[in-house]
Amino acid sequence: MVRRVFGLLLVGMLLSVPVTGQTPWQPAQTPDGQPDMQGIWQNDTWDMFAAMLSLEGDHSRWPAEFIIDPITTPMPTQLPTYVIEPADGKIPYQPWAAAKRTEFIANMMVPTKREHVDPHVRAFMDGVPRANNLGGPVQILQTPGYVVMLYEWNHAYRVVPLDGRSHVGENMKLFMGDSRGHWEGSTLVVDVTNQNDRTWLDWLSFHGEGLHVVERWTLVGPDRMEYRATLTDPTMFTRPWTIAYGFDREKTDGFEIWERANHEGERDVPRLLRGGIGR
Repeated sequence: MVRRVFGLLLVGMLLSVPVTGQTPWQPAQTPDGQPDMQGIWQNDTWDMFAAMLSLEGDHSRWPAEFIIDPITTPMPTQLPTYVIEPADGKIPYQPWAAAKRTEFIANMMVPTKREHVDPHVRAFMDGVPRANNLGGPVQILQTPGYVVMLYEWNHAYRVVPLDGRSHVGENMKLFMGDSRGHWEGSTLVVDVTNQNDRTWLDWLSFHGEGLHVVERWTLVGPDRMEYRATLTDPTMFTRPWTIAYGFDREKTDGFEIWERANHEGERDVPRLLRGGIGR
């Protein structure tokens, strides 16, 4: 009887071992014990700047004259969707916000106000999560107690403290918001508040000052990182909603992020207000 029980226990132990015989991948750690995600990362939205244009992937509402290339390339009506919740892949705007969005899209091609022109074109910071959606690399640095994210666009950066400190006062509104982070295993969880309403989510969508974003940056392999962000704003959305995509490590020898900066005296907005996009 004893031998039979021992045999059953042994079989159970063997069945619990992964088929490969290997333990799950574990990232290296920085000197202060953080999972090491340092390096330069390229996101999955790089192809055609898809998430920069539309997180939903639906371009059927775009004006017919909109084109990617000013000469030859028509905009396809469907690109990948990055909205994974809700299941229909749509941003769950409240009725008033959906109506405002319709008006906003109608003025996109021939803007009559500065508010009709993409803040990205107006050389503002992109906010969160849009800074991560753009086609372009993100460089991550880690120091004791902090994670730092550097972006190519307009010298944008984020410093994420990990010490549990409170957010800044709610009356302080920032283009890149206020980030606070902590680790859950191999996942960096970043809570982002205090964003102003002068950034957009993509070229079709906007948000208000009540936007609250919770990001999850998860290392799943030495050269792969999965990204999720859940967006909440009860004054604008009917429910929280989530986007997801991945990042791959940039391994090209000598690769570095560049400065995609604007210059003083830039005249795009006055030109767009005079003649519309593409003219």
